[in-house]
Amino acid sequence: MSPDGAGVVRRVAHRLRHEASVWRQEPIKRVVDANRLMRPIRVRQFGEFGEGSVIDRPVWLYGAHHIAIGRQVLILRGAWLAVEKVAWDRPAPVLWIGDRVGIRTSCTITAAASIVIEDDVSMGGYVTVIDSKHVWGSGDNVLSEPVEASPVRIGRGTWIGDKATIAAGANIGVRCMIASNSVVSGTVPDYSVVVGNPGRVIGSTREGDAGDKPRRAAG
Repeated sequence: MSPDGAGVVRRVAHRLRHEASVWRQEPIKRVVDANRLMRPIRVRQFGEFGEGSVIDRPVWLYGAHHIAIGRQVLILRGAWLAVEKVAWDRPAPVLWIGDRVGIRTSCTITAAASIVIEDDVSMGGYVTVIDSKHVWGSGDNVLSEPVEASPVRIGRGTWIGDKATIAAGANIGVRCMIASNSVVSGTVPDYSVVVGNPGRVIGSTREGDAGDKPRRAAG
């Protein structure tokens, strides 16, 4: 092998070792790289699927043609994303996820009316976002009965902690913090810190507002 050829081999080997090191240290890179191969499939599945977005090994996709995914969205494995059939006649997208949204493992997002998740929202693991609830009618099996639905909005830059539930009718403002295990079903003002079930506002995410009096979130 010529000296030039040997140099090329050494450079390639060095790059491969570097890439392997990055993969070990940054598992998210493995997820992103593996899902590049899925992009053509996702573009066909969804109503919109933005550049650089990743949905890693979802457990359930339903009505995906009524779902719009923005740019640079990362949804980790185990997600349940659905637009229920009762909403398929509504103008698309029924479920809209904005740019740079990050969602950790095993989250459930189900729309029967409208769900809007604005740019830069982040969610912990096992979060549920659902805009409907089953009600009993004439039968005994609630799953076969109609649903009552009310739109949900999660404002730009909001953080939602692990195992929180965002229920029908929730209208969460900009840059809020919803604590783990909280339940929100009403209006939450911008910059609110919310805890509990039902969720109540206990403070602000803005500097200097920490002394605000606790208030209950509507709903």
